Amino acid sequence: MRVALLTSANGWRGSGASFAKLARGLGDRGHTAHLVTAAERLTSRLVAMELPVTEIPGRNTGPREVLALVKVLRRIGADALMVDTPRDVRLAAYATLLRPARIVYRYNLNYRRPRNDLMDRAYLRRVSACVYQSWYIQEDAIAHAPWMRRIRGFRIPNGYDVRRYAPRPEEGRAFRGRYGIRSDARVVLTTAKLTRNKGHEVAIVALGQLHNSGTPLVYLVCGDGGREPELRALARSVGLPAVFTGLLDPVEIIAALAAADLVVHPSLNEIFPNAVGEAMACARPVVAADAGGTAELLGRDGDTGLLVPPGDAAALATAVRELLADSERRDRLGEAARRRIEAEFPLGRMIDGYEAALRAVIQ
Repeated sequence: MRVALLTSANGWRGSGASFAKLARGLGDRGHTAHLVTAAERLTSRLVAMELPVTEIPGRNTGPREVLALVKVLRRIGADALMVDTPRDVRLAAYATLLRPARIVYRYNLNYRRPRNDLMDRAYLRRVSACVYQSWYIQEDAIAHAPWMRRIRGFRIPNGYDVRRYAPRPEEGRAFRGRYGIRSDARVVLTTAKLTRNKGHEVAIVALGQLHNSGTPLVYLVCGDGGREPELRALARSVGLPAVFTGLLDPVEIIAALAAADLVVHPSLNEIFPNAVGEAMACARPVVAADAGGTAELLGRDGDTGLLVPPGDAAALATAVRELLADSERRDRLGEAARRRIEAEFPLGRMIDGYEAALRAVIQ
């Protein structure tokens, strides 16, 4: 199969990371999988990973963008074009009029008000199949656009490479040394882009309360984004020691996870969060907001991680306090979380799912 993977993502996490995994996995199985991007930051990251990628101009759906995409489709002889935003659906709909290929819509969260006009319905009529990463996002999609029930659907959760994402205590100790974090410090980690919907301010308030009430800890924040000055100022205002690392590459993310005593994921809405899956694969105990599809990954029984209400700083503080006080429970949760990833969400199963879905729409 020959597949183009188009994403408008402007950063690494989320769809950029998932599309990179998909491109690598399909390529390893002998298929052509070519990434198409619209942001230099993501393009450079994919190039560094030695993945095939072409950056097309801009983030609009005008003639220039359409023709640039058509050229890529022609060059690789694409059988299918996978997209993951409403903008990309529109661009794909126009481009495949000039160079036919099956459109597969990997449905993503849309933070803008849903558009339900006739043109949007026309674009979606050109979609051969939708991929949903969780039950939550499938229900969300149909709630926004009920006619999407008529589009063939596949539910394919994200998968994780448990050979790469694994406990690495020596790397964790080295990471602490590089960032000046004491070996005996309690470290709570969040890996997420620094945007408002990720809920960092909830974690800062909760952890600040804990630190000031006698639970000494350091908040390790891995990710970049426009909110960094605001979040740094908030951490200072509540007296919370915090280390902001900026965007890390996957090797450093694994080391950061190894350096952490536990991971908090306070995001206010998620489809199926890579940050949580990676932490679980690394056998880190996780406390996450029960938002969107997070529980489908982490589990609801409390044996593989803890869920708290989204936006509830008090509940988050309580869960973190209990875990920091109980190292044996942290270890049990982390080990059970890794087993859950190995059994339910291995990377190979994710690639199997996409391979089967693409074959089904191409044939």
